[in-house]
Amino acid sequence: MPSRRSHSKSHHGCAQCKHRRIKCDEFRPICSSCQKKHIRCSFEGQFVPPTSDHSPAASIIRADSIPRNDNTQLPLLDLEFLNHWHVATVQTLVHDRSTEKVLREFVPQEALSHPFLMHSLLALSALHLSHHGPLERRHKYTEAAMTHNNISLSLCKPLLNNVTSGNCHALFAFACFVVMFSFAAHGPKADPGAQRLSAVLEVFMLIRGVASIVAQARPWIEAGGMRDLLKLGEQPREEAKTTHARELYTRISDMHDHLRRSSRPDCHDSTSLVIEKSVQKLLDLLQQAISVANTASIMMRWPAVVNVEYLDLLHANHATALLVLAHYGVALELMAENWWLDGWGAFLVNIAIYHLGPDYGPELAWARNAIARGP
Repeated sequence: MPSRRSHSKSHHGCAQCKHRRIKCDEFRPICSSCQKKHIRCSFEGQFVPPTSDHSPAASIIRADSIPRNDNTQLPLLDLEFLNHWHVATVQTLVHDRSTEKVLREFVPQEALSHPFLMHSLLALSALHLSHHGPLERRHKYTEAAMTHNNISLSLCKPLLNNVTSGNCHALFAFACFVVMFSFAAHGPKADPGAQRLSAVLEVFMLIRGVASIVAQARPWIEAGGMRDLLKLGEQPREEAKTTHARELYTRISDMHDHLRRSSRPDCHDSTSLVIEKSVQKLLDLLQQAISVANTASIMMRWPAVVNVEYLDLLHANHATALLVLAHYGVALELMAENWWLDGWGAFLVNIAIYHLGPDYGPELAWARNAIARGP
């Protein structure tokens, strides 16, 4: 009777197959499963010395030597994204040298130790290229951006409930990047015909996730290399750009006064009181944003500071909650000049119009005209 051939189980499969708990054929530079599903494989860019040659010369091949066979390729597309991050993307995210230095030097260094952050960085850079790069390559950039973002999310998920002094900086950067990515990926530029309130609520919940990470790790972040990112929005704003913002503040203030008069003082958990507090938070942030240059960092806090019951009202298509959302859209349109927010102001106003109807009232008509007029 022939002897039964032994089988040794391999533990060297790619990260994607391990995550999906399927057998990996370990084919390089991309395993067959990843190639079939058109996703990025962790083998890509790795150099594995040939094992068939047992000569002394083969045994001293360095792992970091330049590959000279067709089975190993440099990840040129990822290198393009990393280069674009340093020369272009960083400058579009912040507007002062101290925070530029953090994003250009400290964050990539952290990303070398935290793969989920590197994938998130590459995803955001790729998405920026898909907005501003050559037309014939934009589809390729978008696909790569989505792949990197998906890998980043899968790698980061187990860590979100375990924020430590060792990973808090990488998690903070990741949380900021994934919010920007979601705005750019789910907004009107990605799907111009959509009026999806669900996309808005999804991004708003991500913003609340960023706030949660900061709340858990603020002492560590303030003592580390990313502390300058917590101080975004302190440079003064040009006075010429504040005229429409002050008009918006007056309109929202009038709305707040009306809500305060109409809410019942004996019913502290009423719908009107929830909306009134949400409008007050918007007024507080708008007051800060009027006087600073990096307004996006201020205005992006609103979804994180409103009561979660307000988001529930949005989900239920509550009329006044949608009206407040439209005015928040005007604030983004007038004050937040960032490529990843491009079109979101009009997007939010149009969602309110879609659910309420174009003739809902003078407040919505004003918001629609303010968007049409522009900053």
